[in-house]
Amino acid sequence: MRSIIAPAAAIAILAAPAAAQSLEDVAAGSYSLDNNHAFLTWTVVHNGLSDYTVNFTDFDANLDFNPEDPASSSIEVTIDPMEVETNYPGDYKAGHPDSGFESWNEALAKDDRFLNGDEYGEIKFVSTGAETTGDTTGTVTGDLTFLGVTKPVTMDVTYNGVTNYPWYDGRDTIGFTATTTISRSEFGQESLAGMISDEVMIEFSGEFLQDQ
Repeated sequence: MRSIIAPAAAIAILAAPAAAQSLEDVAAGSYSLDNNHAFLTWTVVHNGLSDYTVNFTDFDANLDFNPEDPASSSIEVTIDPMEVETNYPGDYKAGHPDSGFESWNEALAKDDRFLNGDEYGEIKFVSTGAETTGDTTGTVTGDLTFLGVTKPVTMDVTYNGVTNYPWYDGRDTIGFTATTTISRSEFGQESLAGMISDEVMIEFSGEFLQDQ
């Protein structure tokens, strides 16, 4: 019979403990976003026909987390508007012969009708307060700066659990999901009104690793 040797990575995955959900299992302290396990999207309604979703591919976050008093926790998030993925399969240049951009990703990132990343090179969220709404749910309110405008935004947050991957020397890894909806016109973006919804739904899911 042929022997089967499991790859080391598979063994490591099997050795990882399952996530526990209780906040009592979490160490208080500073956490950094695990960029390999983090996802941030925004969605608008296109012509009333479909939900059009775009991924941000370059963002970071730092979290100060207090499991005994989650409402005292804080987070700061920075996003590079130049790094987006639209999964646009068409021939952009053929469909937009007058555009000065080489791709739809570039147009969305740089065009002053959209993210205008050349002028505003960073999107930022800095929390100003938090509330608990359940054992593993809460809200985080903060200042969102987008297109040079800063407005308060409240996110609905769910704590998903904690685990200790053996390759991180026993440090905690905690997971969260968060959602909010903003009005893009409140930040000065009113382009293609009627074709693109004013409401923008933002969704995040990610893991944070306890700092050493």
